[in-house]
Amino acid sequence: MKLAKHLVFAMILASGVTALAQGTVRIAQTLSHNTLNPGGTTGLADATVERVIYEGLVGFDQTLQLVPELATSWEVNEDATTFTFDLREGVSFHDGSTFDANAVKAYFDWALDPENPITSRAQGVFADIEAVEVLEPLKVRFVLSKPNGAMLANLATFNGRIMSPTAIEEFGEDVGRHPVGTGPFRFVEWLDGQRITVEAYDGYWGEAAKVERIEFLEVSNAATRVAQLQGGEVQFIEALPSQLVSTIDDDPKLETTVTQTVFARIFPMNTQVEPFNDLRVRQALNYAIDKEQLIKVALQGFGTALTSVMPASVRGYAPQPPYEFDPEKARQLLSEAGYPEGFTFSVLTFNSTEFRTVGQVLQQMLAEVGVTMELNPTERGALVDAIFKPIEETQLEASLVGASTPTGDADRALRQSFATSSWPPAFNNWSFYSNAEVDELIQAGVSTGDQAERDRLYAKAQEIIWQDAPWIFLYSPDAIAGKSKNLSGVFYMPARTVDARKAALE
Repeated sequence: MKLAKHLVFAMILASGVTALAQGTVRIAQTLSHNTLNPGGTTGLADATVERVIYEGLVGFDQTLQLVPELATSWEVNEDATTFTFDLREGVSFHDGSTFDANAVKAYFDWALDPENPITSRAQGVFADIEAVEVLEPLKVRFVLSKPNGAMLANLATFNGRIMSPTAIEEFGEDVGRHPVGTGPFRFVEWLDGQRITVEAYDGYWGEAAKVERIEFLEVSNAATRVAQLQGGEVQFIEALPSQLVSTIDDDPKLETTVTQTVFARIFPMNTQVEPFNDLRVRQALNYAIDKEQLIKVALQGFGTALTSVMPASVRGYAPQPPYEFDPEKARQLLSEAGYPEGFTFSVLTFNSTEFRTVGQVLQQMLAEVGVTMELNPTERGALVDAIFKPIEETQLEASLVGASTPTGDADRALRQSFATSSWPPAFNNWSFYSNAEVDELIQAGVSTGDQAERDRLYAKAQEIIWQDAPWIFLYSPDAIAGKSKNLSGVFYMPARTVDARKAALE
């Protein structure tokens, strides 16, 4: 079979003497750390720490473009069932063991073993990998059980980063507390509830680290993170609330960074129950919402109105004609659907400042077209339990929640939210949306390795879903961070992890 070859050459390393790493960078994170085992990682805080310790065959740059890491080039066959990688030479793990094709196979065989209790996340993400074959010392092939054109993007996520097989053998199920990778920093210490410390790895194959160490601190309170940044205790803080941006910008030693994300704020309507089983009702509610005003009021402007079923930062995004703010058209559609006086319905959402504020603004806007929305803020655990009930058990009419695309690929965005197979409890199709043509387009898109063809198929699927309006399409929130001006090389990524591999202090 003819190969569609995707060849990417290694980045040329800077020549000459590298300056010695200097200083310590402290990064304040919002969430606690759970595991530094990539195969079991689900949390953003863990993924941020792992980013400096581990590398994958491929990775993402700051714009979510695929770039080489431990692989220097790769080939994908036409139906996306085999992925062959040429590996980087001269790479070692932090424990001194050699990185090669045997190490890749050993790691993935371990991570994908269904009897392995600590790698369930990797087993889900890479379920289509049937075998990993060593072709040469620095050449490895992944054989899939079925076509998956999104596999490169999956391998670029934090679950695709590679751990030392020697460390796995030594530490067993406790390896998540003893991480050993090939990255520019090696693990030093983990103090529960306080911080994780890493230090520069002298044997790194690429550009040497520019700082001696990085400390990742757990600081859940936003005001405390800001105070620490102002006081010089930390140099970077994530998840800066939009209300505190002016506090950072008013300090001459500090600055904010704003990143468009792969997150979306969405309003799924249960398309299987009245009144949301009527297309005219769903479209009417989209016309009833002034999204720009919503972003201004709820986020102080730090967001972007959705112009498709996924954020524009996702690979395969195709813009659609907007649902312009038009209350009169909303009233007309509601009347045509048999609701000239409107209706009342209940919405489940998170009990957090952003979601409560957004919900209150939506209440006011929908009231203008005669629709009464009852808002039910709920703590996260109870909300998750409620929205993942199957159709025959659910009481859900609508929800105000979030969706993300950590792979940066349209397959994930479309499949998780709109495929019939993703109805709860299987996945995140909380609107119980079902369209046979959309299902076929999603499957066709993942069944080819031709990215241009994938983009065409996904664009058609987006067009259909946009018109079917199973959601009120709201906005993509920005990721806002605060930093010291003397810090460079730390990036807040579209998936809201932090990439600190190139951290440097002036």
